[in-house]
Amino acid sequence: MEGMEHKEGRHFSRERATREDIPVLIEIEKSVEKTKTYSPMDTEKEWEEELETCTVYILKEGNIPVGSIAYEEKSLDHIYISGIIVRPEFQGKGIATRAIKEVLDTYPTASRIDLVTHPENSALKLYESLGFKVESRKENYFGDGEPRLVLVLSR
Repeated sequence: MEGMEHKEGRHFSRERATREDIPVLIEIEKSVEKTKTYSPMDTEKEWEEELETCTVYILKEGNIPVGSIAYEEKSLDHIYISGIIVRPEFQGKGIATRAIKEVLDTYPTASRIDLVTHPENSALKLYESLGFKVESRKENYFGDGEPRLVLVLSR
């Protein structure tokens, strides 16, 4: 387990997810499934595939699972953040910011880090504050009838 202190003294940590964590990951995803700005992965099959191709961490406050981050190393120069989620009641506490910064710190020489988000996602401000820029817009990206923005951090 890797720990991180939050500015308010709360203890946040991240733990590498395994197949045994799929029920927890699904529960976290379901906390935001009623929003149009996020396409939750709410089946065991989806998470099995994600765990095969991506590094997935469960984000915790104390012992409570409050979110997750998943990313794929496309190459040493290209990292794709395939998902980041924080339960609504824990948003605004810096959890997502810290999780993304840890991915960036893990790959200091990566020249491209990208992710996909809904144009109305409130996390867009967070991504932009970390240096991500809109590269393109794609309609019906996940087949859910909603557009997505491809954001890229180039360095």
